[in-house]
Amino acid sequence: MKNAIRNQMREQRQTLSPALHAEKSKEIRHRLEGFPAFKTAGKMLIYVSAKEEVDTHGLIKDALKQGRKVYVPKIQNGSIAICPLYEWKDLEPGTFGILEPCEILEETRPEEMDIIIVPGLAFDVHGHRVGYGKGYYDKLLKRTRGYKVGLAFCEQMIEKVPTETHDVPLDLIITDKALITP
Repeated sequence: MKNAIRNQMREQRQTLSPALHAEKSKEIRHRLEGFPAFKTAGKMLIYVSAKEEVDTHGLIKDALKQGRKVYVPKIQNGSIAICPLYEWKDLEPGTFGILEPCEILEETRPEEMDIIIVPGLAFDVHGHRVGYGKGYYDKLLKRTRGYKVGLAFCEQMIEKVPTETHDVPLDLIITDKALITP
């Protein structure tokens, strides 16, 4: 069931023109930046977006320019290592071709994050998400007390995500049309 949803959502995202993708990503970013938990976050973990995902590159670059404490994921040994990011140029293509820190200078515990911005392929109004099938984020989210936020195009919202015992619901989903609080 989840694999069928993954395939459908990948195809759905690919239908967005570059202009529409950029416009929707900008709206989602605007909503996120206006959200109190983001404004007050000391330490923030933000996924570095791949091509069809909601774009986080500008968000990360601007947060760094503002002197905010930005952390990004690096896949290592089947899980996510949380690494501080000081400059955009410290990223290079890593696992799955996604930009990651070149090396782990220091690893931070998930418990230290105030807000975690996670990717996904599909989301529902109950805070559940369909990820990419490796379980990286669910393992990480189980270990955090931080505010968990999913970013999605409205086309990625579905009626109900099938859940399993290891799935961790999000506290908020931000789309280009709404803020969804489960």
